[in-house]
Amino acid sequence: MRCGAAKARMKYLTYTGNNIINAELPSDASIYYARDALPGIRKADVPDAVKRAFQNPLGMPALKELVGPSSRILIAFDDNCQPFPPTTLPDIRRQSLEVLIPLLYSYGVKKENIRLVCAIALHRKMKKHELARMVGPAIMRDFYPRQLGNSDAEDPEDIADLGETEQGEPVQVTRGVIESDLVVYVDSVQIPLNGGHKSVAVGLGTYESIASHHHPKMTDDVPHVMQPEHSRMHECIERISRVILKHSKIMVMEAAMNNATYPWHVRFLGKPGSRCNLLERILKRVTPWTMAMTPEGVRKKILQGVRAVYDPVEINAGAIDEVHARTLYAMRAQLAVPAPPQCDTMVMGLPDLSPYAIDARINPVLVVSDLLGYVFNWFYQRPLVKKGGVVIILNPVFEIFHGEYHVAYKKFYEEVLGATADPFEMKERFQEQYARDPYFIECYRNRYAHHGFHPFTVWYWATYALKYLSKVILVGPKDDRAARRLGVHWAPDLAQALDQAREAAGGDRVGALTMPPFFYFDEQA
Repeated sequence: MRCGAAKARMKYLTYTGNNIINAELPSDASIYYARDALPGIRKADVPDAVKRAFQNPLGMPALKELVGPSSRILIAFDDNCQPFPPTTLPDIRRQSLEVLIPLLYSYGVKKENIRLVCAIALHRKMKKHELARMVGPAIMRDFYPRQLGNSDAEDPEDIADLGETEQGEPVQVTRGVIESDLVVYVDSVQIPLNGGHKSVAVGLGTYESIASHHHPKMTDDVPHVMQPEHSRMHECIERISRVILKHSKIMVMEAAMNNATYPWHVRFLGKPGSRCNLLERILKRVTPWTMAMTPEGVRKKILQGVRAVYDPVEINAGAIDEVHARTLYAMRAQLAVPAPPQCDTMVMGLPDLSPYAIDARINPVLVVSDLLGYVFNWFYQRPLVKKGGVVIILNPVFEIFHGEYHVAYKKFYEEVLGATADPFEMKERFQEQYARDPYFIECYRNRYAHHGFHPFTVWYWATYALKYLSKVILVGPKDDRAARRLGVHWAPDLAQALDQAREAAGGDRVGALTMPPFFYFDEQA
């Protein structure tokens, strides 16, 4: 069986922060797993696939027909939020750029007319060593720092204001997008949230434009943020992108990735026992015991040292609409698992991982937003949990905030969540203050911090789940302090959390997720 449910026998192997435990579930609970990874393009073959994509683009002329000796080229690429978790080397960005740049040279483009930019949007800027890991030593040597760096959504000299969409949404973008003869966006896509119109319109956008779609009204009563179909957020992003396309020629290259999160020696963490060999079944039994005997600091080093082994299943280049349609098709083939009947309670063990906490510990705000904004929304038609159901999060929820990266998050946790957990109220009372705060802007521009608006964006993505569920229960913290601040509930152990959930949800159908690898529930699968 490649996907679907396996009946739990009281044991649920799962993360809780930097620990792996055997949690106890009711005997009739169901545990859900991702499909096996689809075969991908081997790293050694990626350069040839990238070259073919640029030489045979979808929906627009070949690259060589779009550029010449006088062409100014802007090449943009994702920050280290993708691929996530971090992968083995060489990075897909490096492999793509090491093909694209020589191709441009061969078509007559001059080196001095090429600019490379890491499209960070309102995320923290990448440090020099992080850029080097993405693009490799040769590109760093040839382009950094004068022609290679981070975008800056707060640099007034580098922002182009293109007016508004037909619905009045501001359209702002990095100036190089409209001053270049061609923009090429290099993107690896793991989930349908990313890629497509989101790449340039968001990755190279500003607070003014991003605030239009990262808004609680986008998901107040429509859940879809993790896919473009029926999504108010993605519709807004597309409207902004269409305006940008009137001013700029954009070619995207998208690598649709498989879900090979784990190297061979820890692959058992994402598989049911029925898909494990003898050694993997033994490792499933002994891992919780060995982790319990291991100090927290060592566990953290071990788990965060694991590098994913993703491969692209397809690589396409060309116009946004044509390329992203192919990407979404490939994503569905990898991510879709059959949707079961809705459960009353969903249990999820959350590791100490977040795309917004690379090189840092996950903070309490991200614990809630990553599960309710991301994982809860990993479905195509309807949530796994029924309306009025309960989500139980297994995580120690340490009240730790990275001193560089999460400056605004710390104040958001202390001040905003100290006043309200309601997305609409916090927007009205605090959003502008945080987004315009000179200190937060300075930290974003020069000190590797997420933008002052960023903690609001991740909390807004949980808007639908916070309204839809009757309870969210944290299990793992020693007391209820973090739960009270986050506006959720707490239980001292999973057994008591399940009792609370049964009473709140009015039913005892329990589902549990094993993630990563990532997957989406699909009624049509």
